[in-house]
Amino acid sequence: MALIKDGQLTNDPFVFTRDDDTTLPDGRAIIVSLAHWQADRSNLIAHNGMVGIRLSSDQSADMIANDLKYLAVVAIEFPAFSDGRGFSTARTLCERYRYAGEIRAVGHLIRDQYLFLQRCGFNAIEVSDSDGLQEWDKAMSEISLFYQTALDGRQPVMSLRRRLVAAAE
Repeated sequence: MALIKDGQLTNDPFVFTRDDDTTLPDGRAIIVSLAHWQADRSNLIAHNGMVGIRLSSDQSADMIANDLKYLAVVAIEFPAFSDGRGFSTARTLCERYRYAGEIRAVGHLIRDQYLFLQRCGFNAIEVSDSDGLQEWDKAMSEISLFYQTALDGRQPVMSLRRRLVAAAE
């Protein structure tokens, strides 16, 4: 898998550890499941590398709210492109909990969702190959006007219109 973070193709320093892994890779950045985190929280906090957590689509941000200060990344699974619960999870992390770490989308995503991922607070996405960056760039430039505010700070079209009208008066 390739990783696009903040619009750039980058090396992924994290490895996903399975729940049945009994030893953690020394000094490596790891991502664990929520079940692994809950079962071995104190050892994971003491781990000598960065730690992240992977949430499935049916697990909410509320389940990790008190532990966000220990997490360098929250990876949110999309089991199917039609399952949009991950968008709400990312937005909750940003708005309610002010999480400033990496929010990563993983799983079955399509290019049409890339811009919406970014607008909801995702700053990283796992893609199947390096061509994903070209697709990302295309998706980011296809839509330039929006009807709603979002976390990316872009102004909705009605705000832009009001400013143009005010400037013309």
